[in-house]
Amino acid sequence: MEPGVEPVELWATSRQAALRLVAYEGAGEGGPSVVALHGLTTGIDVLREVVPGLDPFARLAREGLNVLALDWPGHGRSGGRRGHLTYRLAMDAAATAAGVARDRWHGRVGAFGTALGGVLAFYAALEESALDAVACHNVLDLRDVRPVLQRTRQGVLLPTAGWATRWLPPARQEHVAVPATAVFAVTDMAEDPRLGRALRRHPRAVWRYDLASLTSLFLTPADKPAVAAQTAPTFVAVGGADRVLPETSTRAFVSQLACPSQLWVLPGAGHQLALEHPEALLPVAAAFLREHLA
Repeated sequence: MEPGVEPVELWATSRQAALRLVAYEGAGEGGPSVVALHGLTTGIDVLREVVPGLDPFARLAREGLNVLALDWPGHGRSGGRRGHLTYRLAMDAAATAAGVARDRWHGRVGAFGTALGGVLAFYAALEESALDAVACHNVLDLRDVRPVLQRTRQGVLLPTAGWATRWLPPARQEHVAVPATAVFAVTDMAEDPRLGRALRRHPRAVWRYDLASLTSLFLTPADKPAVAAQTAPTFVAVGGADRVLPETSTRAFVSQLACPSQLWVLPGAGHQLALEHPEALLPVAAAFLREHLA
C-alpha cells in the first residue's frame, strides 16, 4: 500500500451493471478528480497486486488527485457476465463513475486510463462533457484498428472474428468465446517475463471475451465518434518499445487532434508503463491533469 492513501470501496449502478469502485482521496473536497480505467484482462485488484508494494491508483493519488478506480462490467468484482464488455457498456460505466467522483469530491473530473483503459478513457472524454481532461496511456482509433494488428496471430484472429460476425446473429455472438490473444500477443504484455506471468495467473484476470464484446469494441466503427472531434485536453503516453499499441500508430493518432494535447514517449519501455515505470509516467500524467482540472 502506498503510504498515506487509504482506499474506500464503493458501489454504483450504471444503466446495465453494478459497478465496483475504489476511491483514493489525494486532493480532498473541491480538488481535481480522475476516474481511473484499466485495460483488457486486468482489473483494480490485478493492477494493485501483481507488483509487490505498488498500488498505481494510490501512487496517482499521491500526485494530488482524487482517484476513483473502476472495475469494468464483466471484470474484477463488478457485475455482468465475465468477459462481456461492449463499447456502450464501457461508455455508460465511465459516465456513471464520473458522476460518482463529481458527487463525492465536488471538483472538476477527468479520466486516466491504461492500455484499453486509455483508449476508452479517450472516448469517454469525447462522449461525456462532464470529463474535463483525459490522460491516456495508450490510444487507438476504434474506427480503424488495422494499423495495430502487427502480429500474425492478431492479424488472423481478429479479422476472422469479424468475418464470423457476418454469419452469427448478435444473440449468438454473446456465447462465442474468443481468447484475449486475438487482440494482443501474451509475450508483448510486459518487459519483465515475471510480470507477464503474474498478470496471466492472477485469479481475477479475464482471458476470454465473448465475440459480441470484441465486435463492439474493435469491429464496429460506425458507432464511434471521430478522433478529431475531441475537445477535452488530452495527454497521451506510450512506451517506445510497446508492441501492442506502438509509438508509430500513437503518433498518427495524436496528429489528428485539434484539442490541447501532449504526447509523451518513454524510450525503450514496453506496454506496462503504469506497472513497470510508474515513477516516470504517473507524475507527468498527473501534472497534466492537475493543470487542466484546476
